[in-house]
Amino acid sequence: MNSSKNKTSRIFSLILFVILFSFFSKSSSFANSHDEDIELFKLFISVFTEVEEQYVDDIDSKELIYSALRGMLQSLDPYSTYLSEDDFKETEVDTKGFYGGLGLEVTLDDNGWIRVISPIDDTPAAKAGMRTGDYITAIDGTDVYGMFLDEAVGLMRGYANTPIVLTIFREGEETTFDVKIVREIIQITPVKFELLEENIGYIRISSFNDLADKKIVTAVKELNQESNGKIKGFIIDIRNNPGGLLDQSIKVTDLFLDKGEIVSTKFRNQKRKNRYFAKKGDITNKSDLIIITNGGSASASEIFAGALGDNGRATVIGTKTYGKGSVQSIIPLGSKDGAIRLTTAKYYTPNDISIDKIGIKPLYKIENTNNSQDDELSSDNQLEFAKKLLLARHSRRVK
Repeated sequence: MNSSKNKTSRIFSLILFVILFSFFSKSSSFANSHDEDIELFKLFISVFTEVEEQYVDDIDSKELIYSALRGMLQSLDPYSTYLSEDDFKETEVDTKGFYGGLGLEVTLDDNGWIRVISPIDDTPAAKAGMRTGDYITAIDGTDVYGMFLDEAVGLMRGYANTPIVLTIFREGEETTFDVKIVREIIQITPVKFELLEENIGYIRISSFNDLADKKIVTAVKELNQESNGKIKGFIIDIRNNPGGLLDQSIKVTDLFLDKGEIVSTKFRNQKRKNRYFAKKGDITNKSDLIIITNGGSASASEIFAGALGDNGRATVIGTKTYGKGSVQSIIPLGSKDGAIRLTTAKYYTPNDISIDKIGIKPLYKIENTNNSQDDELSSDNQLEFAKKLLLARHSRRVK
């Protein structure tokens, strides 16, 4: 017991030193205005001490602090969290386009449930039939309600070729059901393309990772070559695209614009927004563009659809997007201390509309009954509508 008390005393002294150093290193007006904060820090230390000394089971002090940090950050919104050193390293791998796991983008909803934003193309989750809007209620039999998001994600990750069972609640189903998935090393292919009948270029963007812009340039070039320069227009499919990098969404959008604002961001203490504008040079030479969205289109996808829609450059069809209109910054905390992912700004479409929790509403709302990843493109009624719309516009222009 004495060693436990000594350990607690050391932790208490260290935290108190940090608080007092911060307190006295500021101006007196700052200190006076933060008296209440000091009292709350003391409350935290008091609770921490009692838990460490009297909780019925032995506890790991480090994990207790980590949990407190996660709880503090995730009380702000579902996207802010504390990242351990290992978690921090994994985020750097994810944006490069390869990582281990299932291929699911998930979030923590307001009621504490793990909700699927979207399964990523050609991943184990997509092949297993996971859908946007599914709720994960258990992982390998462990109830996930009330878990921190990164805890649930950690349970879903694992060695390649190992199985996992997710228990799913899906709207329209009477009971929950299990989905068995075998983990893989995920290598994301952000862009696929195909020349459809009547020289329509189809480009599927599944992620805005750091390869996306280069892959799209290649796609447009090869589609033009395959059609002998007779492309009638492009259909850009961003359904179930959970987003990615802000700078990539700006670069990709810029590829299709000659001018105009792409997006603006506003941080907490900014008087003016940061505005990002397109540079001259539309790689499609002003070809007709149709963008297809759904509820799994989020974040960077919404920047892309919002910018091209607001600028009158593309027609957005499908269903309303997810509604994630905020920017998360990864803030390293120093050697071996990990980092925090913190919501630091909101972004706005060129029409100065924040889509956070609202989403992008398509000009033509077209529901899709096809949820299978294996069906041919021809069975997709949203795609069929896009093709008919594009051909009708081309026909009118030719006449």
